[in-house]
Amino acid sequence: KKLHGLAEASDEEGAESDASTASGGSRGSRGSRGSKGSLGSRSRRHRRSHSHASQSSGPAGSAVGLPLDSQHDAIDSSHHSIDSYGTEVIIGGFTPKIDPLPKLDLTQNDEFVPLLESDPDKEEVWAEMSEAEREVVDALRDGFAVVKTISNSEWTSFLNRFLTPVVNRRLAQSKHEDRPPPEDGDEGNVEENLRPFNSFVSSTSLLPPNGKKMRCYGSTKQYVTGVVFELPRSHPGGESEDEVVKRTRTWGWMAGFSAKTEFNIDMRGNLINGREEALVSLAGLRKLNHSYLHDQDYEIGGRIVKGGLNTVPYNEVYMRIGGHGRIVGEKDCASGREYSNGEGTGRSLENGIGLPAALFIRTACYGSLISLLRTRARCNALLGKDHMKGLPLLMITPELGVRVLTDSMQKALLQTMARNLNPFQNATIAHKTTVDTSSESHMQQKLEELLDLDADDVRNVLTAEECARLAGGFGATDDSVAHLLMDVLREDLRHEEEEEAVEGEKGEYHHLQDIVNDGLEAAVRSGDYNTSRQLLILYTLVASKGRKESTDPSADEENKTHALSNGNFEDGSDSNEPTAEESSTDNVSPTPLNSPSDPSFMQNAVAQKADGSEGTLSKDHFIPAPPPPPLDTDRLRSATNSDGLLAVLGAAQVLKSMQDGGAEKRVEETVLAIEEWVEKGEQSVAFRLAS
Repeated sequence: KKLHGLAEASDEEGAESDASTASGGSRGSRGSRGSKGSLGSRSRRHRRSHSHASQSSGPAGSAVGLPLDSQHDAIDSSHHSIDSYGTEVIIGGFTPKIDPLPKLDLTQNDEFVPLLESDPDKEEVWAEMSEAEREVVDALRDGFAVVKTISNSEWTSFLNRFLTPVVNRRLAQSKHEDRPPPEDGDEGNVEENLRPFNSFVSSTSLLPPNGKKMRCYGSTKQYVTGVVFELPRSHPGGESEDEVVKRTRTWGWMAGFSAKTEFNIDMRGNLINGREEALVSLAGLRKLNHSYLHDQDYEIGGRIVKGGLNTVPYNEVYMRIGGHGRIVGEKDCASGREYSNGEGTGRSLENGIGLPAALFIRTACYGSLISLLRTRARCNALLGKDHMKGLPLLMITPELGVRVLTDSMQKALLQTMARNLNPFQNATIAHKTTVDTSSESHMQQKLEELLDLDADDVRNVLTAEECARLAGGFGATDDSVAHLLMDVLREDLRHEEEEEAVEGEKGEYHHLQDIVNDGLEAAVRSGDYNTSRQLLILYTLVASKGRKESTDPSADEENKTHALSNGNFEDGSDSNEPTAEESSTDNVSPTPLNSPSDPSFMQNAVAQKADGSEGTLSKDHFIPAPPPPPLDTDRLRSATNSDGLLAVLGAAQVLKSMQDGGAEKRVEETVLAIEEWVEKGEQSVAFRLAS
């Protein structure tokens, strides 16, 4: 910004110079350099106008770093206003209206049509389904699976409950207390392998066959995603299901009956207010569910409904979940250990029916599907990838029943997300993960929800551009984004070497810059400051360090290849910063997505001087890598007024100016302008007072 007290020859020239200075151009500095003789004291009224103009121009209106033609256009279209003194104020480069990026074809309210047609009763769909998907669909068809919908804001506490028991004296009296894994001991070591998670009681619903005709608890907007648990089909010791239900106090109520167990269990653990008299066994619930589908008249909430209903309300089953991991085909998904319900080592109503066997949504709109993918990522982060590997994803509606989001359909969904869907953030945490307002718990959730681009052969199906758009628009883990950028950089270097071998001249390939620009564009569309910052940091590390390693004559070829393949961005480090998966649930780890700013050069110099190490270089001192190749962010800066995004895009512009020499030139002009001001100030007390 122009320093107060640098007056111009005339008011017209002063207004033009102010506009040039505010727009970041170099004309004002060059003009001031040659106008030493014209410096004079401004009028008080003109100074107020200039101060008003300087304070009114903000980041959204800055034209710093724009091409010269764009700067002239910005100045020509400057915003004019009248201050309280009647003076016209010209704010150079200020754009009253943001020019947003054009909208894509799809929004989060549109439906993913292929999912509506993915009926497991079709032979082609059944043949494509995995073993885990077939098992959970069979359980839903036969009435041996319960479902539970969870509020968007309660997923953190629900998932943490599998890891940390909650003490509740009232539940302990009713045999419904939390049961953590057994402690170490002769018996505990064996049992811990069988039940690695905490088990606890929770309210669920037993749906009719194929999940048809019965709605689940909660609205589809506040309870977007739910879980499915499989029930044991056999019990140890030859006990019948009714006997086990009675012994374990597994309670059930018919559709339409409001149990409200949180208010209707006394301090002795007994049901009150008529809840015990209304209990129905699991077999009784299955019989009622059958009548909802096939009978014309049936019982709802203790009353006979003539002619039936199109959609019946949910029933309730109060039972123990957790304890075991995920079991598919009588084998634990993580350890491969075999389990048997009949022998008492598998799922049981007494020790818990294990982790969720599937996740489900109730609409096929993209908003629900993105929530489903993010919830699966959270399950992977908190419960472990080994336990959640191959977790089935379903849609269950009263009208259609069960629909399966198969593996091939998931990849088609990711392609659609990258190409045609306007990206969006998680609305429940977006307001707490901005550059100005950030909550540790909300930021931790954002880290847990990041998609893994390295999982399930995603990179073999999607192009690099599509992966970058997913990372910028919806968020991806640091490791997977770093691997993506490193692979693209290796391709660029390989093409350059091949061209040098054929043509004799080494060309420059810009595929890496192109995909990063695509990712930043998606981040601007979703308004996500964090993903744009992550992309710029990782791009800078990969491009600068990678090219330095590839051109370092002192490093042998094996070390170059090792550095590029492993993504070693810092000297002496073995890998990237810890990712969300490696971070604890209590502390947010410093990753490129969420990390503090690096200490400045001046702070490092002061610390070095304080240590008495001035004049010596330690092993940690090294010549920094050059700035990365410049990114083209001109269009993106005019498409947003977000402070966070403009800060990231401005940082990219600074890196660009470091490459093309613009930063050095601007610093020289600034130094000359300040020297001119100091010289004039030394000569005139009135000038200093006026300034």
